[in-house]
Amino acid sequence: MNILVLGYDVKSVNILSFILRQEGYDVTSIIDSAQTGRTWDDQLTDLLILDEEDLNPALFRRIESIRGASSVPMLLLANPASEDDIVSAYEAGIDDFLAKPYGYQMLLAHVNAQLRRARVLPSALVPNLSTPTLSLDPERHTVTLSNGQTRQLTNLEFRLMYCLVVNRGRVLSPETLIEKVWGYTGEGDRNLLKSLISRLRAKVETSPREPKLITTVPGVGYTFNPSE
Repeated sequence: MNILVLGYDVKSVNILSFILRQEGYDVTSIIDSAQTGRTWDDQLTDLLILDEEDLNPALFRRIESIRGASSVPMLLLANPASEDDIVSAYEAGIDDFLAKPYGYQMLLAHVNAQLRRARVLPSALVPNLSTPTLSLDPERHTVTLSNGQTRQLTNLEFRLMYCLVVNRGRVLSPETLIEKVWGYTGEGDRNLLKSLISRLRAKVETSPREPKLITTVPGVGYTFNPSE
């Protein structure tokens, strides 16, 4: 498995890369984040690890820029932060967050979890899904709307959208969606789910504030309406 480590501190990146190589991973490291678009190929990367210091708007914009060009799973390592800032990082496009300082075993648990999820449903084995209003392409992690517009989805967005479309017409509880999207690790919660729903609505709804496709059933959960 190929892992890219992208960070600001040479010593930190080198230590992180050494740990991962000891576990048998092929690791590429980049210190200058400005090189990101020029020096790595997401087709050859199974996991991107961002080794950062503090969460801030500039970092969120960089995450958005990376996510706009790639659907590779993204793990963010940074100092402890407020819930709002962590949610903002998820909204920008990360798939997982681990606060510093972290233990060796905890780091590997997060890395292995992301790689395991990426292998659960290989893109080639997941069929395309189409409804009267949109179609999902698992290989490209895109959704194409009825007007012909195509939107790139993050891994979390795609997992949630796929789950909703497969179960179209059914109301799924928050607990069910959290389990399907985040697994059994406890990383997902209702606030992150709400944020993820909002991100999806912004990409697929004509009027995100008045959603017709992904609707909320108060006190029960969420449902996808295929014919709206």
